[in-house]
Amino acid sequence: MPLDSDIANADAKLHVEFYDHKELGRPFVRIMVPGDTTNIIDQPVRDDHKERFPRQWLHFQMQSENGDIPGTKLEEWHRTSPADISDAQVAELQILKFRTVEQVATASDAQMMRVGMGGVGLRLKAQAFLRLKSDATSSSELAEAKAKLAALEAQVAALMAAKDEAPRRGRPPMNDRSA
Repeated sequence: MPLDSDIANADAKLHVEFYDHKELGRPFVRIMVPGDTTNIIDQPVRDDHKERFPRQWLHFQMQSENGDIPGTKLEEWHRTSPADISDAQVAELQILKFRTVEQVATASDAQMMRVGMGGVGLRLKAQAFLRLKSDATSSSELAEAKAKLAALEAQVAALMAAKDEAPRRGRPPMNDRSA
């Protein structure tokens, strides 16, 4: 995401490299203008770096193999519905650097051609899997919200009943006073 002040998209002209720092054991980012060796930013990765350079961050995560890539892992897809995708297909997709079902579902025709025969069908299965997962998540969230609402309604009813039963304190209202 370019900065607001980045009118000419100067971030696209930067060389940005995320890497694992060997001694510190954490990811670092190196930002430099190509050709300028005097102005190099080399520091630990912060959230704003991930937002500012999302493509480079995703590339780093995919290269490190253990990065936390957002989405549903291919292994989870295979565990959940083994009829849709086999172990061999999971391995083949990982060789082609697909890590998540979302990447498969949104892949272009050219990318699916590299998968070989059945690639387009695999993409359709990935899209169907994500739709089912989204529907299941929505229905479980709806059921959870309904249960929470019922509990709150019961709590309000109990409080109202307790309020009606409690003795009144203080001065009586004006219309209850005897003159």
